[in-house]
Amino acid sequence: MEPVKCKILAVEDGRPTQKLLETVFPAESTDFLSAFTLEEGYALLEKHRPDMILLDRMLPDGDGVELCMKARNDPRLRSVPILILTGKTEVTDKVFGLKIGADDYLTKPFAVAELRARVETLLRRAGGNDLARQIRNSIMKRQS
Repeated sequence: MEPVKCKILAVEDGRPTQKLLETVFPAESTDFLSAFTLEEGYALLEKHRPDMILLDRMLPDGDGVELCMKARNDPRLRSVPILILTGKTEVTDKVFGLKIGADDYLTKPFAVAELRARVETLLRRAGGNDLARQIRNSIMKRQS
């Protein structure tokens, strides 16, 4: 039986950042879902219940906080960890993101190692110890 993969939804309009995110999380442990707009993000959120959401704030069709608030108001998605990954660096932006329901906030540019650590931590806190461990082990195998 194939191990369960962690589903990560990244709602990010920057293609270079999306490509980087896809390489950060190994395919053997992660089903990586990419959305470039809020509309695409909503559609993927409805179709797949992700284990984690990586969410940009500045999208072509709106602010990513809209998707965050929608997830927090949906009983099926309320406990899904959300990490805002954005270029909005002001303290007021960070506080706002956390107050509307994000679990963490990381500004661009970011260190890949820090992103991985934050994702693993959020998954572990959400009860996904096995998922966090699978991602970590896959990453370690790739690096050796």
